[in-house]
Amino acid sequence: MTRTLLDQLREMLCAATGSDAGWAAGIGPHSRLEDDLGLDSLEVARLGELLGARFGPAVDLPGYLAGLELDQLLALTVGDLVGLVAG
Repeated sequence: MTRTLLDQLREMLCAATGSDAGWAAGIGPHSRLEDDLGLDSLEVARLGELLGARFGPAVDLPGYLAGLELDQLLALTVGDLVGLVAG
């Protein structure tokens, strides 16, 4: 069975935050990185490293984030990350 991008992102979010699979089970496409998941800047940086390692340099989370306005950063969702990886 092929794991979906959402499943892979849940796994990477666990690794980036040090959280367990129970925490990740509640993560959906509409989960906001800031408000819902409470990621701090170090966890986001770690997530960027994990994304780059798994999907290659074309998935540049720091570059993507640099192009966003503050309100867009605060509203960033897991679904947005799925779009970044899929794009």
